[in-house]
Amino acid sequence: MNVKYIVYGKDYDIIKKAHIVIEDGIVKEISNGWINNGMSFKNAIAIPGIFNAHIHLLDAIVPEACIGYDLPGYAGSKGLKHPLIRLYSRNHDFYEYFMSRELMYYSGLGDFLEIYEFCELMKIIANKYGIRYLSLSRPRRYDNEWEYLDVARKCGGIGISNPTRVPPWILNVLARISRRTIVAAHIGETKRMWKTGALEYLVYNGVSLKHVVHGVYMDPWEYELLVEHDIVLVACPSSNLWFLGKLPDIYRAWTKNVDLAVGTDNTGCFKPDIWREVNLIYSLLVSNDPHIRSKEVLAKITRSSIKAIGINDLPWFIEEGYKANIYLIDADRIMLDRSWDIIGSIMKRASIDHHIARIIGSRIIYLR
Repeated sequence: MNVKYIVYGKDYDIIKKAHIVIEDGIVKEISNGWINNGMSFKNAIAIPGIFNAHIHLLDAIVPEACIGYDLPGYAGSKGLKHPLIRLYSRNHDFYEYFMSRELMYYSGLGDFLEIYEFCELMKIIANKYGIRYLSLSRPRRYDNEWEYLDVARKCGGIGISNPTRVPPWILNVLARISRRTIVAAHIGETKRMWKTGALEYLVYNGVSLKHVVHGVYMDPWEYELLVEHDIVLVACPSSNLWFLGKLPDIYRAWTKNVDLAVGTDNTGCFKPDIWREVNLIYSLLVSNDPHIRSKEVLAKITRSSIKAIGINDLPWFIEEGYKANIYLIDADRIMLDRSWDIIGSIMKRASIDHHIARIIGSRIIYLR
């Protein structure tokens, strides 16, 4: 496979005019120069596949219903989104249509589903398009321990939208589930979540969290708690700006060495373009420290995004001897030939619409 550039190795070095040989899904060779018998992507840059670690897929069926509503009014337990999803969500054909057009660009997704009976259906659709799909959902009643077990059986794990609604007597059940499958939660999305101590409520009661989402409101010591318990923080800055006019303290998370991933949140309110979120994260970091290296930012986000959704067999880098996990992006459309910082240009200028193809193992999915 011939490409214009490769983001190579764990240091994210740039190799120009190069080729990649993949055999049985494993990267066998990376070297300078183009070869005659390979597929040609001579205007592409090959980068490690970054995953969308947090979306809500079901509300894509009612786009822009969020306009005119605050966060509780739209996404709260008594908000508009939930009855709309219940009303329209049985249109199963729509979700395949949406996934095949808006989410085909991703090799991996972490989806918080409002209706846990849909977990298997969504996984089947995602598998059809070669997407590693983690479905996380919650019970209809937070006080019903049998429903937690049913969700864990039918889905990829538990996704808790509001930990403050989980009663104390359920925490033992949740802790047991978290030892054998993924449990994730929204934390610090609102002041109420923060003031009631949503993160420590779960962690100190033995719940092993794989990742937490948002973290707009957090105490300084809570970042250290994330590191201590090896929990990924998934930021969704576009959503936070829209609903709260406030962003998480990304720079503090960075300086505390928190694993930092990104998600696009509600698909009915925001275009699920991970590069918009990466651009905002990168901008927040550089505004605090202009000397932060772009390579380190993209490497951390890519590594953490895979970790957040529990994908253990795919690397966060492109290197010989490892399974292929590659995005091919149109280098010409983001003007990489003139860039002073190619990794910086990817984070600032790329869009999912610039993706040409993606490769997982021996499977290539063309996006144009």
